[in-house]
Order: sequence, then C-alpha cells, then structure tokens
Amino acid sequence: MRLKAPEVDKDLKGIKGFSLIELMVVIAIISLLTAIAVPMFLGQREKARVRTTESSAKGAVSELQEFIDWYSASEPYMILIDSAGTQGCFEADNAAGSGKACTAAFNQTSAGTYAAFPGGLTTVISHFISHRTFKGDVSAYSGSSLFVTASAADGQILLSTSGSRAVAILAYATNSTLPVFSQIVSTR
Repeated sequence: MRLKAPEVDKDLKGIKGFSLIELMVVIAIISLLTAIAVPMFLGQREKARVRTTESSAKGAVSELQEFIDWYSASEPYMILIDSAGTQGCFEADNAAGSGKACTAAFNQTSAGTYAAFPGGLTTVISHFISHRTFKGDVSAYSGSSLFVTASAADGQILLSTSGSRAVAILAYATNSTLPVFSQIVSTR
C-alpha cells in the first residue's frame, strides 16, 4: 500500500497575514511611544548636563578657597602646568628671603610668580583655571574649557574678581544670563 502525499494549496488561499489596517495600527503605536520617549530622553540628558555644570562649580569652591588663602598669605602653591601631569610651583613676587619661597616650602625651584596680595588675584585665577584645565575639566555642553574669565557660554563657569580678596563663581547651563550656581569665595 502506497501513501499518497497531501495536496498543496497552490494559490495560498489558506495562509493568513496581517491586514494593512493592522500594520498601520502597529506603526501608529510605535510612533506614539517614540514621540513620548525621545523628548523624555532628551530632557533627562539636558538635566544631567545642568547638574554636571552645577556640581563642577560646587566642587571647585573648596579648591579655589585654597588658592585664595595661599594668595592672601603670599604662600607658594603647586599647580599642573601641562597635560602630562607636570607640576610647577608659583610663589609671590616678594617671597625671596621670607621663607615663603618654593624652595623653602616644596624644595622645588619656582616656575613663576604672582603679584603679592593685594595685586595679583587675576594671575592666581588664571593659574587655577590652567590647573583645572590640565586636570581635564571640560564643559558638558561643548567639550571646551570649563572655567573661563570672560564671556561664559553654555556649560561654563565664569570666575571673576570681586575686590582684592574674593572671587565670584557663576556657573551657566543653557542660559548665559541666568546662572545655575552663584557664590563668592573670599579669603578667610
């Protein structure tokens, strides 16, 4: 006895697929979910950038306080002077013979000087910015320098003198007229 093979429906009338309406409903649902998810994702990304800029400014306060205190006491200080991690010592221009020279404090020759209190705060701010730049601090918005002394853009922190004893810190996110962080750091 020989078995006969089942017949195959040659015009595929028995196979069912998705109708055009079903496919359009699925596409509409996916589009709706995408329309909701993408702005939420972008909003979270923006919030993270703002928080990063704000926390960077808050984190810089204590280190900037040290720089200002060294400056007001005409003390030498060490900073990074290149991206390879090389450190250099900077001393007040009146440090010779005072015991506040780089050789006395760090057993290292001076890489440069700053004007002693009350005249050299802008130089000390420049040293602080260079130090932080060589540490790798960059803006979360543009990848450019995080700390600046003029014309802060989105995601940058503006440092400016506030008299001879203080520095104003203003951190900007997406609006360069309204800071997300503002503080005055002054000598103790």
